[in-house]
Amino acid sequence: MKQADVVIVGAGASGMAAAYHIAKSLKSKKKIYILEHKESPGKKLLATGNGRCNFTNDVIDAESFRGEAPEFAYNIVKKYNKEWLIGFMADLGIIHTQINGYYYPRSLQASTVLNSFLFKFREFGVSIELGVHADNIKKEREQFIINTNRDTYSAKYVVLATGGKAYKTLGSDGSGYKLAKNLGHNTGKLYPSLTGIKMEGLSFKTCSGVRTKGNIKLYSGKELIKENYGEIQFTDYGISGIPVFQISRYAVKTSDKDKYIHIDFAPEYSEDTLYETLKEISEKNPEKPLSDIINAIIPYKLAKALCDKCKNESSGPDVVCRLIKNLRLKVKELMPFDKAQVTAGGVYTDTINNTTMESLICNGLYITGELLDIDGNCGGYNLHFAFASGACAGMDIGGKL
Repeated sequence: MKQADVVIVGAGASGMAAAYHIAKSLKSKKKIYILEHKESPGKKLLATGNGRCNFTNDVIDAESFRGEAPEFAYNIVKKYNKEWLIGFMADLGIIHTQINGYYYPRSLQASTVLNSFLFKFREFGVSIELGVHADNIKKEREQFIINTNRDTYSAKYVVLATGGKAYKTLGSDGSGYKLAKNLGHNTGKLYPSLTGIKMEGLSFKTCSGVRTKGNIKLYSGKELIKENYGEIQFTDYGISGIPVFQISRYAVKTSDKDKYIHIDFAPEYSEDTLYETLKEISEKNPEKPLSDIINAIIPYKLAKALCDKCKNESSGPDVVCRLIKNLRLKVKELMPFDKAQVTAGGVYTDTINNTTMESLICNGLYITGELLDIDGNCGGYNLHFAFASGACAGMDIGGKL
């Protein structure tokens, strides 16, 4: 059995942040193990922000996070705010840059962040055990016994930082929920979030690959649930892109009955103004096909798909104009966990101390990051919460050792 002071399960953002802050605060060296079941650490971190590691955002408010109690995340991120996180990155030796309110390492490489952590762990004597999967954790008196596929570990403190179920290939296989449950914690229903949506109502094969800006509104019957604006990506199954990701969490939680998305591809035009614009182009170019006419407003492949929906290109700009301003598509389902960026749902936050991340059920156990019932918007919010919650746990443990 390997004896440790702290065992951290998961070498992702929150687990590494916890290890760093534990080791940094110690006056004498303690044995800290990070157990990672993949063959290399930080695989999901390397994929964040399209490999550029968008770690925070200029705009952080109560609307940035979701869950049964989203204020849990907001209170943590408000304390460990953008300035704190930029300072944390600087302590690791990372210069930041800001692009349209989104913050990244100056190198625009997530590997810069990972390598900086690994350098500090070598300096601090933190051990990362790779290819080690935690099968079960139990508490015996004041010690946790961690059984893995290789060795058994004993530790006074345990941090569960396994991530959720999104992107299993990057390490988040959902095993952390079982570990938490064995230690007394329950979870709500889990959903994929920040993911694409399978749709009906258009020839998606015709317009697959199109990227165009628009305003998206999610409806359940006549009730507007959520809306967002940005670049929409058309795929062979439906739609994707940041504005779609932002409403996906609400789509999965909304009743399937009469669930639709309405898209306005020209929000700067009123329907009347758009009609007159297209009509004028048509009158000046009487031989021009309708798909070529509306290509003045939207990409050609999308124009073809809308014309196909009209069934007849000679139907006139008035019909297609209504589709450009109010395309209605039926929601089928969300893309699965292996295509989602984060998990919605998780360990209930009312069982976690909001200032330390320690379990209120099992002393010495800390739960951080995506494993909790917290998920954020696109834009660095999930990574910020992971770093902040991990640091919160690490500082508390470090103060007790």
